[in-house]
Amino acid sequence: MNKYSAVFFFLFCSTILALKTYAANMGESDSLRTAWNSSMYISDAQADSVTGPGKSTESDWSFGLNGGYSYRLPNAGTRSDTPYSKYFRELKTGFSIGADAHKFLWPHIGLGLKYNFYKSKGEYNADFSDDVSIQFIGPSVVYQSPFENGKTSVLAGFAMGYQSYKNNARAYGKDFTLKGNATGWAVSLGLEQKLSNHLAINLSGACYLGTSYKFRKEMAGQTETIKLSRENFEDLSRIEITLGIKFLQ
Repeated sequence: MNKYSAVFFFLFCSTILALKTYAANMGESDSLRTAWNSSMYISDAQADSVTGPGKSTESDWSFGLNGGYSYRLPNAGTRSDTPYSKYFRELKTGFSIGADAHKFLWPHIGLGLKYNFYKSKGEYNADFSDDVSIQFIGPSVVYQSPFENGKTSVLAGFAMGYQSYKNNARAYGKDFTLKGNATGWAVSLGLEQKLSNHLAINLSGACYLGTSYKFRKEMAGQTETIKLSRENFEDLSRIEITLGIKFLQ
């Protein structure tokens, strides 16, 4: 785990503790507890009329899709002022799409799987180009803290899994492909608004962390393994802001 992952893991834990403290303080007051329960649940008679006898309006499963703007955190080598380093900084900007599925085993905590795909491409004259794809997949946990209205919630998430890297590139007029992989971490924080018992929208910010020190270079039918030093690693870390839709069951 690098220094970035340690910082963001600390922030994630702090967020969870803050949300738990907030929920506990809300529960200390009987009047607020009554308001909380009335906003989170409907009466048995209403539940029977909406969902049928014996069925609950609580969502056991959620499936979400999202997409938006993403930016890769720059390596030390991109901080110089050469024309190619400027191009590489611009290449850091891309888009991301993702999906996740969770089962809520407890009222506010869900366990599941998270997937994310990042894409960025660019060309610097006829001799240099990059087409970068980074994928993340791994198990995740989410914590949901509803507001008093029962429709708006704060969502915090943490995931750990596998990241793959692929760059279909050209350098000095020669085409080649770089492939690598790394362990990845992801932390997220956002707001969700329920539109109905089975549909919600959300706005989220997330950070994906990962570092690769080894690549496979495929060029002209030959494969070469490239090992990077700790000073010249490839940082796969990125931040994103996305808009999503979630289906509840």
